[in-house]
Amino acid sequence: MDQGFDRKNSALKGITLSLSIYVCHHKASRFLTGDEFVPIHVGKVNSFNDIGCPGDDTGDNISLRNPFYCELTAHYWMWKNDRNSDLLGLMHYRRHLNFSDNQGFSEDCWGCVNESHMGDDYQTKYGLSKEQVLAFMGDADVALPKRWDVRAAGSGNNYDHYRAGENLKIDDYEQALAILREKYPEFSSAADRYNGSPYGYYTNMFVMKRAVFEAYSEWLFSILFELEKRIDLHGYDQQQRRVFGHIAERLLGIYFTRMIEEGALNITEAQRLFSAEGAYNGHLAPAFKTDNVPLAICFDDNYAHAGGALLRSIIDHANGDKNYDVLILEDSVSACNKGRLKALVEGLPNFELRFFDVNTFSAVEKVHTRGHFSPATYARLLIPNIFEHQEKVLFIDSDTVVNTDVAELLEMDIGNNLVAAVKDIVMEGFIRFETPSDEHTGAMPAGRYLSDYLGLTNPDGYFQAGLIVFNLELMRRENTFDTLMEIMERTAYWFLDQDIMNVAFQGRVHYLPMKWNVFHGNGNTDDFFPGLKFSTYIQYWEARQTPSMVHFAGENKPWGNSVVDFSDMYWAALRGTPWYHEKLAPLNKNRESNAIFFESREARFRNFMKKRLYRVLPAGSTRRNMAAQLYFTTLSYWRRLRESVR
Repeated sequence: MDQGFDRKNSALKGITLSLSIYVCHHKASRFLTGDEFVPIHVGKVNSFNDIGCPGDDTGDNISLRNPFYCELTAHYWMWKNDRNSDLLGLMHYRRHLNFSDNQGFSEDCWGCVNESHMGDDYQTKYGLSKEQVLAFMGDADVALPKRWDVRAAGSGNNYDHYRAGENLKIDDYEQALAILREKYPEFSSAADRYNGSPYGYYTNMFVMKRAVFEAYSEWLFSILFELEKRIDLHGYDQQQRRVFGHIAERLLGIYFTRMIEEGALNITEAQRLFSAEGAYNGHLAPAFKTDNVPLAICFDDNYAHAGGALLRSIIDHANGDKNYDVLILEDSVSACNKGRLKALVEGLPNFELRFFDVNTFSAVEKVHTRGHFSPATYARLLIPNIFEHQEKVLFIDSDTVVNTDVAELLEMDIGNNLVAAVKDIVMEGFIRFETPSDEHTGAMPAGRYLSDYLGLTNPDGYFQAGLIVFNLELMRRENTFDTLMEIMERTAYWFLDQDIMNVAFQGRVHYLPMKWNVFHGNGNTDDFFPGLKFSTYIQYWEARQTPSMVHFAGENKPWGNSVVDFSDMYWAALRGTPWYHEKLAPLNKNRESNAIFFESREARFRNFMKKRLYRVLPAGSTRRNMAAQLYFTTLSYWRRLRESVR
């Protein structure tokens, strides 16, 4: 049988078939080029992150089931929403089918052709183009992955291979087989033959003519949806919950085993490809078509509250005529905190908030870190490769708050410079005081570290990375991203990505007024800064009067010490976020415990005075008046001391 497909419409009759091969992505990764390859964000309803392509969460969908159904949420979306394509296919962001004429590439024990990464010639080498796919299909109804012999993995047959799976439970598969026999008894013998065979179709990849795809999808999901009613996932870990995706691999094999045996379909097979690294190749277009103000902020879950305060301050000082395209470069920020951040811009037509996982880039996995710094610190280096079309982007550290509309910075002409930033006056102090670098960089005096270790020809030009305007258009022309990656891999750095950027951008920096990155002082405003050159010190003091941005760099943060300079700016911004009471509670607890301590001391002192002294201090006596003065003076002292620790 022909599954209802009209063969006269085949490519061999001179009519070009429309082809859509959906490629599943769950994180930002390399997209195949060509309109025939349609990237789709699987499980989009469960993710706040923007990976640069549409999701499976529109129209009739099962996006919510992605942790259990894997790539099948894309399969379902295709079935219910793509009503126009003659040929429909499914592949994965790192797993593809080889549509080239050469089907003899060397395979590993899992039956895959391996590539370390997808280079520029990857698609040409493996026939990943519309013309080659159609040529490969010819008059075939279906292209499936080349059958793999499970004996290479030590299993006797497909059934044994499922039973031996580390994250698989054979009872689930037995339930699926029982449903198959009930609903489609004509497939029972095919199921037995497939399960008893060592050859199987794996990875849920295919290309099918529409009629075949429609029939198979109806059959597959009717079994899986019934299976949902018969199993529970109590005690299953994250990998074991992917049960429906695993079972679908076996059901595909069973379905097409019957089709082959009956001669119902013309089926061809293609080698499976696997790329070890699905490198990201830049896809984030501007959120707004006009007056777009691109901003990037980076933090992990521990700094989500600080990121929220910064976002609140940006909103409060935004220009209503501008559109603010905010990208959070996040490192494991929880869904709860992402939801809170999204809520801050809800209902604001000129704000769009998106998230991007910095762990997309494998380069950050092996970087040098120290202290409270995490690999996410290096996210600034990735900016030239994340934004594809923007001319400029403004990066702001999460431990900051702004006092001015940040759009002003992106309207500034920075000429032929790669970045705009504020000079680092703390580093100027480190040079004057001969502060040693950390042990990983030789513990050398700061001045020598900049000149000898970093190789800066002008150490005085060292800039602070808490606020940077990136000239992306120029960076793309000069391939700055590769330069940053090369410098990052050379050695360890004292101030990590900040040092790397100072090396890469030296001589190409437009210096901003100091008010755009005012250091809050870290509790030593009157000790450290007067030691700078007086010209620097007076600039710093003037900038503190009307700061456009305050940077809470260093150990003393306002959420840990409410009396540090400019802490009121942080708390005012945080007040408009869901984190306000959360962060305030620990401080209040400390205040209350201190208050209890001092109040108990005060009460004990008062009782002592009453019991021991009043007998020798008669009312109205001179001694009584003098004692009262002493008492209230002492009481005032205790109260002032108590207030000072609040």
